[in-house]
Amino acid sequence: MMKVFVLAALCAVTLAFVPIDHKSAVETLTGKALVDYVNSAQSLFTTEHVEVSEEFMKSRVMDVKYAAAHSDEIRATEVNTVLASIPASFDSRTQWSECKSIKLIRNQATCGSCWAFGAAEIISDRTCIETKGAQQPIISPDDLLSCCGSSCGNGCEGGYPIQALRWWDSKGVVTGGDYHGAGCKPYPIAPCTSGNCPESKTPACSLSCQSGYSTAYAKDKHFGASAYAVARSVAAIQTEIMTNGPVEAAFTVYEDFYKYKSGVYKHTAGKALGGHAIKIIGWGTESGSPYWLVANSWGTNWGESGFFKILRGDDQCGIEGAVVAGKARV
Repeated sequence: MMKVFVLAALCAVTLAFVPIDHKSAVETLTGKALVDYVNSAQSLFTTEHVEVSEEFMKSRVMDVKYAAAHSDEIRATEVNTVLASIPASFDSRTQWSECKSIKLIRNQATCGSCWAFGAAEIISDRTCIETKGAQQPIISPDDLLSCCGSSCGNGCEGGYPIQALRWWDSKGVVTGGDYHGAGCKPYPIAPCTSGNCPESKTPACSLSCQSGYSTAYAKDKHFGASAYAVARSVAAIQTEIMTNGPVEAAFTVYEDFYKYKSGVYKHTAGKALGGHAIKIIGWGTESGSPYWLVANSWGTNWGESGFFKILRGDDQCGIEGAVVAGKARV
């Protein structure tokens, strides 16, 4: 019987065309069966099985609608400058080695606050870069998560990265580390890895710093000078990173990404879990496969000590379609 072939949607699977019945089966794979299939079907990356529920996996991503470009982002001034010479590899951690925040992996816990983490991370990095290391704030994701409100999105359900950067421009953001950390407003949600975690709710907005912090909330604010979209081309994204520092991007997360351990990720199997925002810090090539080098916000026990690589050049899972950045007011 002649097989019918269809083009795989959203992200390219290992084979360009797959039979309809096989495609459907692959999309519904989960758990250990998914891990075994992905590891046998391709050689770009490896996955590992972790026994957690689908509910738990979804608690670490946001509503998928926030992975698409916000209408204001589409209307925003696009930065599309392209340098004449772009190196084969680039790593912001070595380019700006004095900036400790670029190397930092944070932990959003069981809240879809990735949009706030990505924004806080690039704000921290770019403030350091623009001041040549003189200012090295660790910006509070909670200040964005809890106080930006409907202007950004819906808290732990998700938000738009461009709106978080615009909030930085207009209202400013304070400092704050992860759970029980330093700074004005550290993250209030405790990490949980057991898979049996309490439901996380968006924290209430507080306009004061934690007890014992010596600077007043209003005095601790850091402001942006601009927020903008980066043109949807590999060269424009590379130019932006090389020139100004790491960028924030959003993409669709599938279960095989959640199970990622190492290598260059390319969606292969498993269903969509939601949207996710991250920080792109560089690029390179591994075994002939071009990749983006990315910092995640799921703690250092995930992936390559909290970092991951994802295939570059084919808008893998939408990661090249909604890239944003901004400049610090220094």
